Amino acid sequence: MNLLSIMATAAVATAVLSGCAAKPKYDWGKYDSSLYVYYKAPAKAAEFSDALDAVIRGAESEHKAVPPGIYAEYGYVLMQQGRVQEASKYFSEEAAHWPESKVFMDRMIQLNSAPVKTTATTSP
Repeated sequence: MNLLSIMATAAVATAVLSGCAAKPKYDWGKYDSSLYVYYKAPAKAAEFSDALDAVIRGAESEHKAVPPGIYAEYGYVLMQQGRVQEASKYFSEEAAHWPESKVFMDRMIQLNSAPVKTTATTSP
């Protein structure tokens, strides 16, 4: 084999293998940065909620899988906002798309639908 054929073979192999580069399985959108901001400033929950919604809508509009845990996290944020029916919907979505989370999501739905108990306070 001469040098030219070795270089040609190497160029073809490089071109073929570069086409095999792994593409990300999920589009997480701005999840990481919005989660970081939310942890640093919990008052920015609405921005975090919007970022989660954008990840879900983006994946669904492109007929791709929503990343694992996103439905559940969005449901939890909605639950914290008092939007219990919507929260249960997203917990159910997580369980449907990620069966390994079903037990946990069923428990979250149960907790979410339980009536809020208030404690009576008495004056001294």
